[in-house]
Amino acid sequence: MSDRYGNYPDDEPVIGATYPPPPQPPAEEVYIGAPGAQAFTDDDEDWDGDDGYEDEYDDYEEPYFDYDAPPVRQPMFYVFVALAALVGGIVVFLLFSIVSGGSGDGGNGGSTRLEVQVDLPPPDKLINVGEPEDVIVQATATEAIVRFELFVGDRSADFVDVSETPEDNRYRATLRLVLEEKGTYEIFVRVTASSGATKDSAKVRVKVVEPVGERPQSIKGRAVADTTLRAGPGEDFTEAGTLKAGEEVTIVGKSRSLEWLLVEVGGQDPRWARRSAIDPFDTLDLVPTRDVTPTPGPTSTNTPEPSPSPSPSVSPSPSPNSPDFVPTNAVLIDGGAVLRITVSNVSNNAYNGPLVVAIGGGDVPQQELVVDATMPANGGATAIEFDVDPPITGQGTAVVTVDPMDAIKELREDNNVATFVLLPPQESPEIVIASAEVLADRIAVVVKNTGGALGATDVTVRVTLESQTISNSITIALAKDQSSPAIEVARPAGTGLATVEVLIGGQVQTSTQVQLGP
Repeated sequence: MSDRYGNYPDDEPVIGATYPPPPQPPAEEVYIGAPGAQAFTDDDEDWDGDDGYEDEYDDYEEPYFDYDAPPVRQPMFYVFVALAALVGGIVVFLLFSIVSGGSGDGGNGGSTRLEVQVDLPPPDKLINVGEPEDVIVQATATEAIVRFELFVGDRSADFVDVSETPEDNRYRATLRLVLEEKGTYEIFVRVTASSGATKDSAKVRVKVVEPVGERPQSIKGRAVADTTLRAGPGEDFTEAGTLKAGEEVTIVGKSRSLEWLLVEVGGQDPRWARRSAIDPFDTLDLVPTRDVTPTPGPTSTNTPEPSPSPSPSVSPSPSPNSPDFVPTNAVLIDGGAVLRITVSNVSNNAYNGPLVVAIGGGDVPQQELVVDATMPANGGATAIEFDVDPPITGQGTAVVTVDPMDAIKELREDNNVATFVLLPPQESPEIVIASAEVLADRIAVVVKNTGGALGATDVTVRVTLESQTISNSITIALAKDQSSPAIEVARPAGTGLATVEVLIGGQVQTSTQVQLGP
């Protein structure tokens, strides 16, 4: 380095100058004391104990550059290369998706929308080995559907070709399933559109078992209501004790009509109980059918000859006093972990007693509950809640069946099944009747919302007295825990017990009864 006058020290290296090469190590190892070896001591002037030469500038080290070595790349260089490759791959994938029309989901083309669901069998249904089972499926599409195909695992089991487009654009098909070996299987249905696009339904698990026949099998259950036990499967058989609500039973048989179950209680001989009074802990498919020889009922002591043996009771025709159950709503609550089903009694007759409600098909697991229902006439409703595991957090469907065994005689038996579209779970409005005041010429009804917010909605109040029905509708919006202004309905002529109902979208939300005096 030069001083301030531009002079360089004598041994200062100058850029561009030529210098002799530094001393090289000897070509051969030289050992101290060997012939020809030179011994150095600390007294030697030229020995500095380092490289053999004394350097006035011991602290200076000349930088060394190996110009022939390849350049060393920094770690950030490799990071940059990796990011560039990743971004490039994403761009190529997106371009490919756009060019190919975004096909996916089983080959469903970009402009074709397909939806398909299996309605029957319900999940986890028990199927006998070798016996045919109908698989009922429905689908919609933005273009014509040409085929339904049933798969068991990855094996095609049946198919149906479609040649006509239904007017409502809802295709329906029934496929045949026969499984020859016991086990658990997953089935699904694939639909194919005219363009070649396909869509697979959700998988449904079924279990294949050996036919029960008359092999002794039993399951556990519990009584949900007080009921009379009988010596046979019918009301004409003699009474054989009583069963209290909450008592556990062992179910060892069933009648062919499935209206009666043969149960054991406390180690006593089996007796028959109404199916609607028993909540089985497992499927009744595991229980054998018992054919019973009719036995005579009690005879009068004044009659010299025994009375004829009664026949087992057959399903009586519905009487004018029968109820009529209709599933009217299904919503997801509690984040999709609970499915709330609403069942209405649309008969002119009230109903009080046990009621069986089953869900299955669509996106919910098969379940069955027995509840003690109190349902007024003309739309009186009851709510049944099913646990859903895992919770349903998106849109789905549910098939609801009321009184699946037809244990209760109704005015109609063809309106007990309904399929509902389940919307993503949210807190739904809960409408209750806060008050129903009977005035001289009108009935003033105040409703309250105890659930989630209700947007501007047409709310109808309907009053029914015998054959008279009078209603009035207003549009209201109710926040949580907010009450409506009084909704006034003209008072029907006459006296007696009138039914007051609140409807939204044509569905009864709540009801009560009021007394119309003179």
